Formats: sequence, structure tokens, C-alpha cells
Amino acid sequence: MKKYLIDAKNFIIKYKDIFIVGGTGVLVVIAIVIGVTLLVENSKIKIVYQPATACNLFTLDEAKELLGGRAVNSSTGDPIQDENYTVSRCGYTDGNPDTSQMGVIAIIARSGINDKGIKQNQDEFAAGLPTQQVEIVKDLGDRAYFNVESGQLNVLDGRDWIVFSYGFAATPGNNTIEQATELARKTLRSSPKD
Repeated sequence: MKKYLIDAKNFIIKYKDIFIVGGTGVLVVIAIVIGVTLLVENSKIKIVYQPATACNLFTLDEAKELLGGRAVNSSTGDPIQDENYTVSRCGYTDGNPDTSQMGVIAIIARSGINDKGIKQNQDEFAAGLPTQQVEIVKDLGDRAYFNVESGQLNVLDGRDWIVFSYGFAATPGNNTIEQATELARKTLRSSPKD
């Protein structure tokens, strides 16, 4: 943006005689161009903090350690970006063709990309805590809980709210807190911190 302003200033200095002779019309056009440029620049989403990417937090090689050597990446996608956070998803399966016996790992990372997004993660994490069938997990991230019904471990870790699932695809309610905690500890230990 500074480059555009400097270029505009240099242009005006270079051609000041034309502006004086050409009158106010040219100045108005330049002011409009500068105003539009500023408006476009200010309307872009500002990423203050680099968001986490789920498949970078827990890689296929790490999934093979838990699911076995036949593990495959079953789902990825471009992160979904909001003005305050991004959501990234990643999934792995053990390659078992029998879906009732298929082992899966799924990770969803919601990262605050600015201070408002971090606050939103904290508020919604607290508000989303179920009142029943939940186990609080100590010494994991800033706060963590395991939802027994969904078989998911929710961890608030700095700017990130990460949801972990680890178990069998057909019966997520049978996922254990031990499995999900193991996955989370491996993921959080290997993830870079700023």
C-alpha cells in the first residue's frame, strides 16, 4: 500500500504543471483512485496469526504409527476462512475395507487469526461444553474435555481449538478418552508454538 502512495506522490510531483494547468478534474480523479485503492486494501481479511493446518499438526506418517502401515489420508480440504478464524480438517483411515471395523483419526483445527478470533474460540469453547457425558482432561492444552457421546476430545490450546477423534468409524461413541488423549498429546507435542 505504501508503494502505491509513494508512486502516486511521485507522479503528482513529476506532473504538477499539468495538474495546475489541467485543473481540479485531474486531482479529483487521482483522489478517487487513491480512495478506491485504500478501500480495497482495508476490506481484505487481516491474518495477524498464522493458522494451524490439521494435516500439518498430525501427518500421515504419524497416523501410520497409530493406525498401522496401511493408513491412508482419507480427507483433506482447503481451510475455511472467516474474518476471525480458519477451520482446517484432516482425516486418516487404517485402510480396512470393512467400514464397521475401519479405524479412523480425524482432526479439526479452528485457529484464531486475530485477537477477536482467539476470544471467539475461548468463548465458544466454554459455551459448547456439554453438561452431561463429559470428562474434563487435565494437563492438556489450556483446557480440554472429552465428550463421551460423540467420542471427541476438544482441546483449547493457545489460539487453536482442536477436536480429536480416534477409534472406529462406525461407533464413535465407543472411542475412548485414552485413545483421544494419546492422539492429542502426540499432536500438541509435535506442533510448533510461536
